[in-house]
Amino acid sequence: MNTPKPLSSLLSRRGALFFLQAFVSLAALIYALSGVDLPLLWAALCGYALWAVGLSLCAVALDYACMGLRLRNLLPGGVPYGLSLKAVLLCVGYNNLLPAKAGDAMKVFFLTRKTGRPLLDISSIVLWERLLDVLSLLCVALLAYTLLGTGQRLLLPLLLALGGGGLFLCLRHWSAWFHAAYARFFPGRMATLCTRLHEQLIDNISLCRVMGGFLLSLCIWSCYFASFVISFRLVAELPLDGVQMLTVFAVTCLGMAIPSSPGGLGVFEGAMVLSLSWFGVEQSAALGIALYTHALHFLPAALAAVLLNGSRGFWKETSRPAGAAEAI
Repeated sequence: MNTPKPLSSLLSRRGALFFLQAFVSLAALIYALSGVDLPLLWAALCGYALWAVGLSLCAVALDYACMGLRLRNLLPGGVPYGLSLKAVLLCVGYNNLLPAKAGDAMKVFFLTRKTGRPLLDISSIVLWERLLDVLSLLCVALLAYTLLGTGQRLLLPLLLALGGGGLFLCLRHWSAWFHAAYARFFPGRMATLCTRLHEQLIDNISLCRVMGGFLLSLCIWSCYFASFVISFRLVAELPLDGVQMLTVFAVTCLGMAIPSSPGGLGVFEGAMVLSLSWFGVEQSAALGIALYTHALHFLPAALAAVLLNGSRGFWKETSRPAGAAEAI
């Protein structure tokens, strides 16, 4: 008799989260559209040079290529680069199309079937990808914060970097203490899960792979930023300097980190229009380049993901390789 209550409570929480995300996206989209002169917006979109559009597409392609390299670096040996690139396109494309970051779950199941590795191992690798992205985004935000001359200089970035590195080293050095704490303070299955996650995320991960992944993450975010620079300077011909473009890039990416609709529809445009307004860019021109830049990163990945998912044998399971039990 009491079982429906937890289920209804769960559904109500999910419903509230869904409506909150929808409200955030709608509010941001309304802000981006408010005060826009549609003829000016259309004129701005029609004025984009095709050669500059092609150059920005090359930057996006290089961005995805670096994502594939990073995933290949984190995966165990023997996994081909083509498989890593397919997993990246599947993930990014379906994150643009489906809610709740469903693309990450699809990537985990795809790599599990193709590599024969345990589900928890692949989940830990994908989690490392997200952690590296968060760290890279933090670096971008702190660089913009520092270059804008807020008065704090490099003190805050240095403290955060030291804190993050110190936490990882503590978790790795006193690993046995943490394992004992999991067994003592958590119930059976939860303790086992925490222990396995600690092993995969901290104990078994190679420091060389972590450093390599971080360097590749910086390359990924540099290519991502390059696509913005090309869009701002060559496609829309906006009079922005390097620090201003970096600030717009950081604000837009931080806005995309807010839970919202699939692909950040509305939030991306709202964050970019807001940050461009700080530097005197007229709203119609700002919305035009925001729509273009969002489409640049939305449409190719979504199309590639749908085509890959529908291709023959894409989800066919691969037999477990010898040595799959080795540490990652």
